[in-house]
Amino acid sequence: MNATAEILKGNNPMKVEQISGPDIKPYEVLEFESMLRYEDFQMFGEYGLQKNGQVIITRAPARLEVMGGIAAHYGATSFGLTLERSAVVGCQARQDSQLSVLSFDAAAQGYQSALRISVDDFYAGGSLKSYEDMQRLFAQNPQTAWTGSVLGGVFALLKEGVVDHLPHGAALIIRSNIPTEAGIGSSAAIKIATLTAINHLYALNMTALDIAQIGAIVENRIVGSIGGATDTIAIAAGKQDHLLAIHPQTDPTLETMPLPPHTELIGIHSRAQRSPSDSAYVDALIAALMGLTILRKTLDLEPLRDNALCRLSIEDFRQKCWDVLPARLKGEDFLDQYGATIDPRAEVEPQKVYAVRSRVEHPIYERDRVERFIEHLKQANANPQHLLHHLTAAGKLMYASDWSGRFRAGLGSPQIEQIIRSVRKVGARGGFFGAKITNSGNTVAILCHGDVSNAMIQIFSAYKLAWGLDAELLAGSSPGAFEFGRVLLRLSKG
Repeated sequence: MNATAEILKGNNPMKVEQISGPDIKPYEVLEFESMLRYEDFQMFGEYGLQKNGQVIITRAPARLEVMGGIAAHYGATSFGLTLERSAVVGCQARQDSQLSVLSFDAAAQGYQSALRISVDDFYAGGSLKSYEDMQRLFAQNPQTAWTGSVLGGVFALLKEGVVDHLPHGAALIIRSNIPTEAGIGSSAAIKIATLTAINHLYALNMTALDIAQIGAIVENRIVGSIGGATDTIAIAAGKQDHLLAIHPQTDPTLETMPLPPHTELIGIHSRAQRSPSDSAYVDALIAALMGLTILRKTLDLEPLRDNALCRLSIEDFRQKCWDVLPARLKGEDFLDQYGATIDPRAEVEPQKVYAVRSRVEHPIYERDRVERFIEHLKQANANPQHLLHHLTAAGKLMYASDWSGRFRAGLGSPQIEQIIRSVRKVGARGGFFGAKITNSGNTVAILCHGDVSNAMIQIFSAYKLAWGLDAELLAGSSPGAFEFGRVLLRLSKG
């Protein structure tokens, strides 16, 4: 299939009637509706929709992680906001028990664009299969492994008891304008948009947090990635033009706040080619888990009993933990002495050497930086007369977080470092107050105030000159999946 949709405009277009949903819709949703109206050949092809009946359209935004990042896996607050970029899903009930999915973007990434399975594939001997079985099912063909993020959500709803059985199958159509290598939640947005559509299709009445938790289960148990639920929570529960703090607890506490006056948080996607060094993010996660395992087996500290590494105070870390943790440790030596980590998903490679102490150090210090950053933005809202003071302080915390991410957690790339140096050189005179790498990706988050258009030209020009690459601006905010809701359409052929 072609990655780019071809809209065939005939003399007798499809009648598309909106039954319910928002009157003002983002461009990408309007574009999706236009493809329905003019009967795009892929939309209504072998894996697509029927030309009659109801269609549900849902939308989930990308997410710019501002502070917290990798430390959120260990108990730090995660802080960020939703972006304008989004994934859109169209969903229609099928008359059989088949589940079909079609992506307009998969072919451009070198994958097969569509797959169809039966709900019966989720069962063996009358019982639901295990998550391990489903992981193997979706992984058996690398060309369609991406469908585990989509159809795996349907299985997780059954496995977690959200729904007892599916009365019918479903057809799912996916379009996304979120760059996949940017580290802004491209995969998570597809999961959440899909789960939101399924929630409406089967009338499951799930909350935003319910949907987010199922999305995290899919990522961990079916896709097989190490990670928490911060991306899925932010994408499901975020609000347009508001920052969202996700405070870690058994049941996460969410706190929203508006941006300070004339202030923006924007992203610059470096578009640098990913390399084998990108495994540094996973290595940092595993090394911190190794450190947590060592501390739990060596010390009896109350904050470690629930694996919340970031509950350790900086003082306790320096005084009680520093000497216990090795600066570097070979995987096979760790496995011989301590066995597996406390997280069975973390596969310690025997021949790899892990920088254990610094990878533990980063999240512990990051927790403190996140809380101070949030407080400065609150004060900037509450005391606009001191706005620039608080933005300056918040920006310094972003630079400190970026430094720690590079030198303690081992993250970053030369391209990202060059963008941040350029931002710092322009500084507050050009409207830039702080910058840092975002999570595991190729994107820089920048704290801005006022008109930064001229300064942005300098940043993009310097980057192009240095690397021969056109960086990509990620600006603007949009509703989270739950805030947007769904558009319900009725199709009929005139």
